[in-house]
Amino acid sequence: MDYEDIYRHVTEPQEVYLFEQELNRNLKILGMASYNRRLLSGIPSLIVEGIAINPEMQGKGLFKRMTEIARKNEAIICLRTQNPRMYRALEKYCSFIYPNGREIPVAVRAMRDEFALFSRCNADEKGIIRGYYGGLFYKEEPKHKIVGEFFRKIGLKLYEGDALLVMGIV
Repeated sequence: MDYEDIYRHVTEPQEVYLFEQELNRNLKILGMASYNRRLLSGIPSLIVEGIAINPEMQGKGLFKRMTEIARKNEAIICLRTQNPRMYRALEKYCSFIYPNGREIPVAVRAMRDEFALFSRCNADEKGIIRGYYGGLFYKEEPKHKIVGEFFRKIGLKLYEGDALLVMGIV
């Protein structure tokens, strides 16, 4: 991420959380999360704008803890990502997630299209935003043994900057 990406992730969202832990009277940053709230098709929705988790803490439930703190009455959790680990974290948090390789219900597609408008982007029928990031958003390609294959199957091209709009139903 460059300066402008970081600046946008902490100044544009409605809510920004910094998670820290005190160790020997020193604070250690565990993660940062930023969120927006929107009505999508009249349904309260929480939009994950940015999550950064200390590598030592990844896979230990911090995404769930951060999202639980931010979430109020939202039934829908949305995110835009290139990271299969983020997709998996949302998948574990929600009862249903789209896209998932099956038909996307019409109501979910309508919410996804509203989310795309809010995000100032156009997504294809699978929810892929071609070239959104302009290239790979990360230093190295993020991997996940289960989700990585799904990303390849739907044609998400990380090195070309593709991102995926993901809708989760809590």
